Amino acid sequence: MPLGFSSGLCWGAADFFGGVQSRRLPALTVAFWSQVAGALALAVALAVLGVRPAGAGVAWGLAAGVGSGIALVLFYRGLAEGTMSVVAPISACGAIVPVAAALIAGDRPGAIAGVGVLAAIAGVMLVSRAPNPPRARTVRTGGSGPVLAMALGSALGFGLFYVFVDAGTAVPGGSPLWVIAGARASSLLVLSMIALVGWRSGLRWPGRRIGPVALVGLADTGANLLFAYAATTGNLAVVGVLGSLYPVATVVLARWLLGERLSGGQNAGVVLALTGVGLLAAA
Repeated sequence: MPLGFSSGLCWGAADFFGGVQSRRLPALTVAFWSQVAGALALAVALAVLGVRPAGAGVAWGLAAGVGSGIALVLFYRGLAEGTMSVVAPISACGAIVPVAAALIAGDRPGAIAGVGVLAAIAGVMLVSRAPNPPRARTVRTGGSGPVLAMALGSALGFGLFYVFVDAGTAVPGGSPLWVIAGARASSLLVLSMIALVGWRSGLRWPGRRIGPVALVGLADTGANLLFAYAATTGNLAVVGVLGSLYPVATVVLARWLLGERLSGGQNAGVVLALTGVGLLAAA
């Protein structure tokens, strides 16, 4: 499943740099303008390739975009206010959602998948514990209630995105490009509504940072497309958890570039969460 794994790596890089930009700009600004950049790239691709849409596939994409739009804002705010190495693995537990969807559809996961679910949940519980008093290089707590809630909310939204994109690509004639285009359109609509209803002050032009923000959107859109194409040939549960391996890239970049350090219990939680995702992928 190289496409699924590649989507996870692309999401991880996009999420890290999106989180970095969210420490300099409002999370809604980063989420909105990165989505605009991705939408423009998709529009160019659709115009050049001349792919015809399938109505049902686009509809599933629209549903996927609602979840991903809300999840993206929650995720970027979590990355900005908490520790990246904690928020990213918790959000990766969204891999449980496609597994649950497969179970509801009658495709029961095996023993390995069950152990993976338990490991992921245990990891969330450990990571959510308040860390010990910060050491010299420990930055930003990841165990506070609001940050934990944002991470869990983003996990649910991303998990639903996986399920709906898979359903859209399974439609006869459903094009991954159009499924993702539908998702991008509805996520932009959700972000616009959030700005109008209550977060208007959080949406503004990013100014000189439009370049890095646009690159985040292009990477995110590329990851979405890789996942959508992977979903056309792979099992939902497997592809979903492979896409959820993005915290590997996020954690490595956060430790390498930001020097983030965690408490012992949180380190154990990160390892358990990632182990759970890996076991789900191997199931």
